Amino acid sequence: MEDTYRRGLEWNIRAYYFFRALQKRAYLPLIAVYAVSVAGLNLAEFGLVASVTAAVALILEVPSGYMADRIGHKKALIIGNAISALSPLGYIFLPDFWGVLIGSAGYFGGYAFISGTQEAFMHETLLELGREGEYGKLMGRTQTAGLLGNVVLVALVPLVYPIDPRLPFLIGAILMAVALAIAYTLTVPRRTHQPAAELDEVSFWRLFRRMRDNRQQLLFLVLGMAAAAGYKISEFREIYFQALDIPIIYLGLILAASSLCAAAVSFNIHKLEFLSPNRYYAGSFIYLFAVTIAAGLVASPGLGIALLILVVIYNRNEHTLTHAYLLRDCPTQELKATYISMYAFAKALSGVWIPLLLGYLAASFGIQAGFAVFGVIMLVLVSIVFALYLKIRRG
Repeated sequence: MEDTYRRGLEWNIRAYYFFRALQKRAYLPLIAVYAVSVAGLNLAEFGLVASVTAAVALILEVPSGYMADRIGHKKALIIGNAISALSPLGYIFLPDFWGVLIGSAGYFGGYAFISGTQEAFMHETLLELGREGEYGKLMGRTQTAGLLGNVVLVALVPLVYPIDPRLPFLIGAILMAVALAIAYTLTVPRRTHQPAAELDEVSFWRLFRRMRDNRQQLLFLVLGMAAAAGYKISEFREIYFQALDIPIIYLGLILAASSLCAAAVSFNIHKLEFLSPNRYYAGSFIYLFAVTIAAGLVASPGLGIALLILVVIYNRNEHTLTHAYLLRDCPTQELKATYISMYAFAKALSGVWIPLLLGYLAASFGIQAGFAVFGVIMLVLVSIVFALYLKIRRG
């Protein structure tokens, strides 16, 4: 029985490699093009979709994490993967504003149940196997494998777009359905299978008070603003490429190349753990906003592509060490998914207003100049909040 249980835990680790590829949206390079060309959205409407999507994630993020801790991480992963698998149907059956909104909000609504829960589940799996120290390395290596798998998908799936614009979204739904099937095969680590009474001893509000005492709300605000900015920049990426006169048929190849570069970084990201958390956080957001400013100033398509690839590298890797650092100092061992969800909540909170700001700047100054102005504003804002956090902590 013990051998079967241990093999089940080992399978959790192997299954996570599949999750990292299958849960990504293989149709990602086509969302903006589909929204503008087929669904008829303008830049302001596209920014509104991004904001509403972030609001949905914001509302669900922490409750979904707490729900995962209460009902069990495996059940929450099944729920999240099921919702995500259904989300692409919005693009297929409603080629208009509402279909794009359902497709986008549905995916992130489902991912709210996965985000934090998946990381906590893997952390508990490694604890049960006596391999907790490998968490950062495992996250980086699984990210590499997921990105390499995604390279093939994002390179091939967009090729069916000329046949029928709905086909990439159908393929995406099928791939996410496979992830749902795999979720059913996971083995629950015993230390996460606790009676509700044990969880009641560590309530959400007690966790929140501990975070407040450590001034972590400011840190999470910094991390959330930077992470949200990186993802929202990527949502305008295809429009940025069109401004540089890059043909649509190359978008999948560009994203595939981005995934390859990000995979190479992911494989070695654990080597940065020699940095203190604060140095890693500061270096991370300075890198992102410097790249964003540069992207708004260049005129060369090649340089524009290279700079947006650097943004993808950030997006694919910023959470790996962030989660490792946060889980290492987690104030509770019983509500890990909830704790990580608080970080995701901060990201979703910033994701409500950041696309509105970026959309406004892009509409006012053009997409390139809008990127540059946005990068300057965000660098100043995030730096101020981070400096305040450091000052209070050293207080």
